[in-house]
Amino acid sequence: MKLSRIENRWADAAIGAIFPGSSDDGFADIRGMDVAGFLREVFRVVPLQAALGIRVAVWLVAIAPLFVLGRFATIAGLTVADRERVVGRLVASRWYAVRSLVLILKTMGALLYAGDDRVRARMYVPAPQRSGLVTLHAKRVQAA
Repeated sequence: MKLSRIENRWADAAIGAIFPGSSDDGFADIRGMDVAGFLREVFRVVPLQAALGIRVAVWLVAIAPLFVLGRFATIAGLTVADRERVVGRLVASRWYAVRSLVLILKTMGALLYAGDDRVRARMYVPAPQRSGLVTLHAKRVQAA
């Protein structure tokens, strides 16, 4: 199973709204990381039930502008700000199934995003070096 070309466009738009990147902080936009190729690989290795869940999540976000914004458009046809608004409203939905399906896309995006060497390099903060040893003190355990 694999996503169609239009489903890949929807997935790219939805995941791009979740991980837009930040040029100020040096984080790249996820849409430059081959979302379609990553999802193709995911679909190749996950069980059918998981693949169907991802596909349903893509469709949910794709047609959500009709219900969230009242516009006859898909997620790919919206501006970046409107995409973010749609995804934000879906994540805050009172229905657990809706929130969970959007979080599936967020999880897939996080796997791709955190796998990028440039992003990982920006996320890594070395632990501060401590000088000297720290003394550990143990207390006696009292019988119950």
